[in-house]
Amino acid sequence: MNFKELTKPILNSQEQEFNYNSVYSRTLVDLTKPIMLPPTALGIGYHNYKGNEYLNNTFSYGEFSTIVARSKSKKTFCKSSYIAGFIGGKSDKYFPSFKTQRQGEPHIIDIDTEQGEYYAQRAFRRVTEMVGESYNNYYPFGVEELEPEEIVKFIDSLFNDPRHKGKIKWLSIDGIADLVKNTNDIIESVAVATKLKKWRKENNCHIQNIIHKISGGDKATGHLGSYVQKKSETVIDLRDTNEDPKVKNSPIEVVQSYSRGAPFDPYYFKINEEALPYECDDNIASWT
Repeated sequence: MNFKELTKPILNSQEQEFNYNSVYSRTLVDLTKPIMLPPTALGIGYHNYKGNEYLNNTFSYGEFSTIVARSKSKKTFCKSSYIAGFIGGKSDKYFPSFKTQRQGEPHIIDIDTEQGEYYAQRAFRRVTEMVGESYNNYYPFGVEELEPEEIVKFIDSLFNDPRHKGKIKWLSIDGIADLVKNTNDIIESVAVATKLKKWRKENNCHIQNIIHKISGGDKATGHLGSYVQKKSETVIDLRDTNEDPKVKNSPIEVVQSYSRGAPFDPYYFKINEEALPYECDDNIASWT
């Protein structure tokens, strides 16, 4: 069954059961009601406001973000750094500008849709190595063998699994394009974007997506990329500082190209001799 068949009965049901008065009362915004900023899961850097310094709410609970990058631009390394930063431990040795706001022992789901078992495990182990110890509630899954609709159903089931229900506070999807059969299919793209909004809102977790840039351009792939970016709290753009294939391990510039909150200043990272990412200075002399 494809996405069009899956979404058709849902849309018909919504049309039949639409209650204008109910939607009106639920969606009207009360301007006198105090509403707090969504709590931060992981912040990068600080900003000043009215004379006070605040941690940037880069990745908030109840929101989702997107990493946009070209192929082979170390996007999975970047993803690993954010998960390790959220867990904490010794990860600040690698990225001192990351400040976790993790409370308790939440469950972290790390889904890799692209790599085979060997390379997926290497990437997952990177998180533990950066943290410096095993985090018992870190759950990595390699789902390369699954079809797009199966991955969506699997994530749905994870949130409803009694072992994880109500405990998942960070979900990483590397890469989101494998949740659809065609990234230019508007119906599929809207369906996945709607799922992301539903998952993050109902579970008050942060969801981080990774998607490729189009070949030879700077835009995210297809209608899916457009929809996901538009709905993201934060969009991260990775840029290789030297695209010459003969130059190995050139620094990656990390730019917050879109943010609903205060953006962080661009930073750079490289890969050390242990195959772990680390924040480096933007001075070229320090990159060697």
